[in-house]
Amino acid sequence: MRTPHRTGIRVAIPALFLLAACPALGAFDSERIRPGPNTTHNARFQPNDLVGASVAPDTIRTQNLLLWGGIDADRVPFLDPVFVIDAPPSLPRSIGEYVVIGRADDGTVLFSLDFEMPVIADGDGSSSFLFMLPVQPGWEGRLTSVTLAGPGGSATLDQDSHRPMAILRNPGTRRIRAILRDLPPTVTTQAIADTAVTRDPGVEVLFSRGIPGPGAWRR
Repeated sequence: MRTPHRTGIRVAIPALFLLAACPALGAFDSERIRPGPNTTHNARFQPNDLVGASVAPDTIRTQNLLLWGGIDADRVPFLDPVFVIDAPPSLPRSIGEYVVIGRADDGTVLFSLDFEMPVIADGDGSSSFLFMLPVQPGWEGRLTSVTLAGPGGSATLDQDSHRPMAILRNPGTRRIRAILRDLPPTVTTQAIADTAVTRDPGVEVLFSRGIPGPGAWRR
């Protein structure tokens, strides 16, 4: 369930709780949440299979793709904009009927993750997922689309997607302060987001329109 749109910039509350509960990013400054264990099996990488063991999420930090989305009450898949972020890996724990695939512009599959969509008790049928996929050499400049596919259809983000979104975090602790979606369409680049979203020098702005831009890989 999404929060009502009131100001043109709204906080993605379900995603906030997902991130807070995810050991890859830790809790928010204003929340105290104990993360659960994550393992890193069931990940297929192209060209090398690099993951097959558990990780200690509180100690291992590396550059990752934040892949998140879910299904709505009608079981139709959706994807939120992809971010590049430094955090511990957090990958699917079980194989299921959903798959997230990242491709290059020539159709080459850069990664493919099969997973089981989480079940939310007493919900309306909607659900969400969040993974931290370790970035591999050669992905920068090559990743041009990410697709979520499942029984209810598919959703794709590509270089033409324009769904500006920002994650605000403390640059020192890397703790998430807020997630803002539905940014004005005039926010088209990282440089614009840096000034349009907040003027607080103590807040780092991570920006994505769908697929990470060139600067996102080097922040």
